[in-house]
Amino acid sequence: MLDQFAHGGRRNQDLHTALGWISHKVLTDTLRRAERGELVSRHVDRNRVETAALYELTDFACSLEDSLGALVCWSKQNWADVETARRSWNERTFHENSAHHADRWS
Repeated sequence: MLDQFAHGGRRNQDLHTALGWISHKVLTDTLRRAERGELVSRHVDRNRVETAALYELTDFACSLEDSLGALVCWSKQNWADVETARRSWNERTFHENSAHHADRWS
């Protein structure tokens, strides 16, 4: 999620739209944990309505840039292998569970 702040502050709704797969509750909980850990700061966005909050990375979070960049690079290079491993695990686990349940009923 931190990569969503690459070009400055973001509003909750903008983050939700960009991430798509995350529920509003999970996003709000994640932002609160990030704020608690001093990774993001929350400010009232005066350019919007009074209640709109703008989330921005703190200097502390920006210090992670090199490490996160390396992780993003690794992910891009290896994501296909991660997905293949997940599918293999799912298939293996499904077959093991199917055999286990078949044994119970025989």
